[in-house]
Amino acid sequence: MTDEGRKRATPNILVTGTPGTGKTSTCSLLASATGLRHINVGELVKEKSLHDGWDAELDCYVVNDDLVCLHNHLCSLLCA
Repeated sequence: MTDEGRKRATPNILVTGTPGTGKTSTCSLLASATGLRHINVGELVKEKSLHDGWDAELDCYVVNDDLVCLHNHLCSLLCA
């Protein structure tokens, strides 16, 4: 079955917001309460170099969505 034909067993919940507002803490608590997995995309991007460099004006990495998706796809194949 193709990826398009599969239904998701669990939801993806994307939490965004201003730095320092408690997103990581809230998501960790949510993951614990629901049994869902918490992935801090910002940390993943830094650790695995899934970016196109640093944006000095915005003071953050420029996330490469294609690399993040490829990494996620490979992890789901290897860790299943």
